[in-house]
Amino acid sequence: MQNKLRRMLLFALCVLFFGACRAETKTADPSAGRYAIYYLDKTATKLTPLIYETQTTDKNRLVAELMQQLLHVPSEEDLITPTGDRTRYESFSFDDQVLYLYFDDGYRELKIDRKTLCSAALTETLAQIPGVDHVGIYSGGKPLAGADGSLLGPFSANDFINSVSDVNSYETVDLTLYFASDDGKTFSEEMRNVTYRADTLLEQVAVEQLIAGPRNGGRAVLPPETKILSVSVNENICYLNFSKEFLNPVSGVSPDVSIYALVDTLTGLKTVQRVRISVEGSQTVLFRDTVSLDALFEQNLDYVEKTSTSFSESEESGSAEN
Repeated sequence: MQNKLRRMLLFALCVLFFGACRAETKTADPSAGRYAIYYLDKTATKLTPLIYETQTTDKNRLVAELMQQLLHVPSEEDLITPTGDRTRYESFSFDDQVLYLYFDDGYRELKIDRKTLCSAALTETLAQIPGVDHVGIYSGGKPLAGADGSLLGPFSANDFINSVSDVNSYETVDLTLYFASDDGKTFSEEMRNVTYRADTLLEQVAVEQLIAGPRNGGRAVLPPETKILSVSVNENICYLNFSKEFLNPVSGVSPDVSIYALVDTLTGLKTVQRVRISVEGSQTVLFRDTVSLDALFEQNLDYVEKTSTSFSESEESGSAEN
């Protein structure tokens, strides 16, 4: 009898143990209704995700539900909400695939480190929702802005490279990225504010942002399915190794524009003067059957879109000579 009782007790413990293990190993999978909700640890320096399961699929209801989770930490968890106690969430709205969140003035008054983590937590959580590509944040009726007055966001998950986990090991930078014009024959710059891990090469961050595509109009220059296999910099040469998807065509964009949008983005960094490109380790490749990659690429401004200002100045110069 005692042996039977012992076996029953052992079986029950095993069920509880393995059941707990299965619960702990669950990962975020929005297609299955599992979302990572990002909170702060009690020191308010790291993001900690908890898996939340829901059957809700309607986009508007899902935003409301996930925001409710973000703003209220489960009682059994020793965590704190990203927004804190002095910031009041008001509402949200959609503009195409951009989700806008509206807070009172308290959000703008958060310390810069806390504000960065809070923006990361909101974006990383809500950008999991199908149909949400970017998250814009308003405070006191105004778009979120940096200390210099420049607008911040809308953010994508890529703006917080590898997910912010420790605010003390992250940096913020303004990148000049180049994306193709509508005709695909030239490119123009887009300024982007990005927060990234301090142990990640800035060159890799820039390329990841290019792959993510433009936000302010224009066309992508690299296929979104492109994977970066490696990045290194030596003696001001940036060595890039891409997956074979790098060779896939981008509709309406010439091969030269794609190559030099990439090269000019990288040579705009202080650390890079030339760029060497490989595809799965090989340089003896014709990029889209046109451009040989067996070369060291340097900055080429011939493809930069001419602005109307430059044209006007040229006209004035010509008139003065006449």
